[in-house]
Parts: sequence; structure tokens; C-alpha cells
Amino acid sequence: MGQAWRLLRDSIGLMQETATYGDLATMSVKPALIYLLNHPDLIREVFVTHHKQVGRGQFGGTLKYLLGDGLVTAEGAFHLRQRRLMQPHFHRRRIATYGEIMADYAQRHQQRWTDGMQVDLADEMTDLTLHIVVKTLFDIDLPDDIQRIGAAFDFSNRYLTARNNQPLALRQLFHRLPLPLTLRFRRELAFLDQTVAGLIAQRRQSDQEGDDLLSLLLHTMDDQADASDESAMTDQQVRDEILTLFSAGHETTAVALTWTGYLLAVHPEWQTRWHAELDDVLGDRPVTLSDLPHLTVTDQIITESMRLYPPIWTTGRAAFEPFELAGFSIPAGAMLAAPQIITHRDPRWYDEPLAFRPDRWTPEFRADLPQYAYYPFGGGPRRCIGDSFSWMEAQMVLATLGQRWRMHHIPQHKIELDPLVSLRPKGGMPIVLERR
Repeated sequence: MGQAWRLLRDSIGLMQETATYGDLATMSVKPALIYLLNHPDLIREVFVTHHKQVGRGQFGGTLKYLLGDGLVTAEGAFHLRQRRLMQPHFHRRRIATYGEIMADYAQRHQQRWTDGMQVDLADEMTDLTLHIVVKTLFDIDLPDDIQRIGAAFDFSNRYLTARNNQPLALRQLFHRLPLPLTLRFRRELAFLDQTVAGLIAQRRQSDQEGDDLLSLLLHTMDDQADASDESAMTDQQVRDEILTLFSAGHETTAVALTWTGYLLAVHPEWQTRWHAELDDVLGDRPVTLSDLPHLTVTDQIITESMRLYPPIWTTGRAAFEPFELAGFSIPAGAMLAAPQIITHRDPRWYDEPLAFRPDRWTPEFRADLPQYAYYPFGGGPRRCIGDSFSWMEAQMVLATLGQRWRMHHIPQHKIELDPLVSLRPKGGMPIVLERR
């Protein structure tokens, strides 16, 4: 089995060891080799220069059970077409309309906190971002519906992670067998399909044009489509994209906020500096989009947090065609991994790479940093389409919560990484809240 067992049990440790062998090294996972990319130039070559020769391949295979042919799993010309259709809805001016929703929901959420209260920050941020993403995607504000959708997604993500950690042949076999986990996944998937189908039908019948992303996607027209093709997307394609956006926008932002809160809790000097900025820029009034350019410390803190603990901790590609990389021939069918958690901590690009130093992110440092020495949202044509949405959400939520609360770490809790699809903290993230 080569290194397959260790990859399942200690994937980050195996990748860290492999990276010591050079900028391009291999891990043997029989019957395949995984090529580990450990240099920004090589990552750029794969993501950008050779983007037509690579795709998601096996890395996206299991996700298709849930996401169909959404942007994360679609390939080739179809992926580029879908991205072109959806891109206008993620322009900064468009997503700016959601900023007030993000701040409002963060304000509502913190009202249930009390001074001295111990919470699991991971659970709190998951619940908060769940409400935000359901509102912006579906324009739903019913607690029971939101919790039911969240529970279905949570189980589905855990099911897909379990299946993805199995060899390909077993993964496909177990997915077909009527096992208890598989049967429950089918029920949860049927619920999600019925929910989205009902919302699509409701929007189709309505004469009103909503501002939620579902309504916008349903009105998307492909200007370059053939004259005989009047619609930009079928209802099935809209379903796949909506569930993809939900999956990506909900969990990754929650994980980013969780790790950011942890880093602030264990670095009280930075939390004090951050609170001073919030007091100076915002005072007691709610944060607005016009404030974000002035919250430079907040931006530096989020940037540094996503360097140390990137929510998507590794990005994978599969070679559809052979190509040359760093003087080596990469065969068709090969898998390539570009782990952000290793590149983001490389001492060649970062002094004191394991230290939490938000002030390193000066304009001069950003300008000198190689492009793919920092890539929390991936890169190339497959770069996360919702990166601006997620970044704005993190800023708005963090600023709103920071105006009222100080966070304290619980030293007895051991911090461990849980590298699933996203980089979660194993066992949650307990903290104590102090009202400012």
C-alpha cells in the first residue's frame, strides 16, 4: 500500500516530510504517485500554465455525490462556461449588497452571549455563517428550515470525508451498498434536492426578482449561447451550483473565523491592538462596508490567520494529459497536491514562519511575496469564485463581534488539527467570553 495508510492517518505529517526532499517530490499511494508541489513557481505552472492539462479528477470524484457538476467538480470547457456565467454575480459591487446582512446576523448572534460564558467557537461560527449563507443564497430566515438544511449538510460532509478516505474501489462499492451511513446520506441528499427544487419552482413562478443568489442564477442568460439555446443553466445545473456555493461558503468561512478567534485569544497583545482599531474607527456604531479599508489591523489579522491555518489546507489536481514540470515528465493520470499549509509556512518566504505576526503584511511585503507563496483560495481558472464574498464576511463578522467581546483561550484544551476537507480544530475550540 506504499504510504497510503500514513496519508490517511497523518496526511500533513507525511506531506511535511515529503517536502524536505525538494520542490517537487512524490508520495507513493499505490497504485498511484502523488506529486507534491513545494514551490510557488511550480504551483503557478500547474494552476495557470497547464490549467488545460489538469482538473479535479479523483480529488472531486466523491464530492460529485453531493455537488453534481458544480464549479468545484466540473471539468474542462463546461467548468469555464459555468464560471463565466456566474462570475458577474460575484463582482465586488454585487456582493457588497450582502454586507449589511452579514453585520446584522453577527449582531443578532452575539446577543445570546453573556459575560464569562464558555462557548465552542467552532460551533458558534458554524451556526452564524450557516444563517448568513442561507439568507444570501435562498432568502430564508426561518430557524427550523435553516437548522434542518445545516444538519443535512453537516452529515453529508462527514459522509463524503469518510468515503474519500477509502481506496477508490471500496469507496464506489460502499456507496452502492445499502449500508446505514449510505442510506442516511441518500435521505439527507433527497431532502436537500427537494428543498432546492421547491425553491427553484417558487422563484420560477414568482414575478419578483429577488436579490438572493438563487434568484440571480435563475435569471442568468448566456450571451454566447447558440440561438436555439435560450437558457443559461438548467434547473439541475442551478441546483449543483447552489449546493456548491453553500458547501464552500458556509464551512470555510466558519473555519477561518474559528482559527482567527483562537489566535487572538492566545495573543492578547494583538487582541488589544485590534480592539483599539475597532474603537478608533467604529466606536459604538455598526460596521459598514465603507469602514473596511480603514480596518487595516483587522485585515492583517485575518490574512495571517489564513496563512497559518488555511481553511482549505491542500489543493489537488489530476493530470488529464502528460506535461513537463521542472524538467520531469508528469504522466496522464498523475495526481498533484499543492498543500497551502506547507507553502504558507515555508521559511524561504516567511521569517519566523510559525509565529503569529500580522504586522508582517505590509504593502511592501505583499509586493515582494511570490504570487503562489500565499493562496488560501487556490488559483488559476479554478480559484474560488466566492473569495471576495468570504473575505468580506470574515471582516464584517469579526469586527462586529470584536466591538463587544474579548476572547480568552482555555489552556487545558489541547489544540490539534483535523485535516478533513477543511482544516478544523479537533474537538472544537472552547473559549471564554469577556464583555468589553
